[in-house]
Amino acid sequence: MNRRFVLKWLHWVGFSVLLYFFFVEPDENRADPGGALSTHAGAGLILALITTVWMGMYIRKGLMGRPGPKLPSWGKRFHFLSHWALQWGLPIVVASGAIAGLAAPFAIRAFGVVPINPAAGTNGLHGFAEEIHEIAFDGFMILIGFHIAFHVWRHFWLKDNALRIMVPKILHRYLR
Repeated sequence: MNRRFVLKWLHWVGFSVLLYFFFVEPDENRADPGGALSTHAGAGLILALITTVWMGMYIRKGLMGRPGPKLPSWGKRFHFLSHWALQWGLPIVVASGAIAGLAAPFAIRAFGVVPINPAAGTNGLHGFAEEIHEIAFDGFMILIGFHIAFHVWRHFWLKDNALRIMVPKILHRYLR
């Protein structure tokens, strides 16, 4: 198992968890808000683990991807800046979510089992931390959108096979 393989899996599992967060809001689940928050906290723990491994690999060896020879100078700058922002943005989103959980005045158990907080926060502090977390998450999702658009542009306009590097081999037949 090499570094590229591990990063590709971290990339796609992390992206899947982020999509879950995007589509499922615990506040909007009227049927079982406690269960939704419990699942949200559990998915947050999974994302925190992914983030820890990914950041460790980044700090140890740097960015895996290189800009590529076909990119214009603005594209090489955007490549570096977007990857740098994503690399540091993910821990910020995870940390803001952890702070929001710790500030809650009620007990939160990840997947209904793992205790997350001491339930010693206040409603005001928790609400403020949730707002910060939502702003960080929304900004991060916008960054991801730009990241995806950039790599799709590279793949189809520059024809540098940028997507083949990132997607699993089973999907390569769909990339032309």
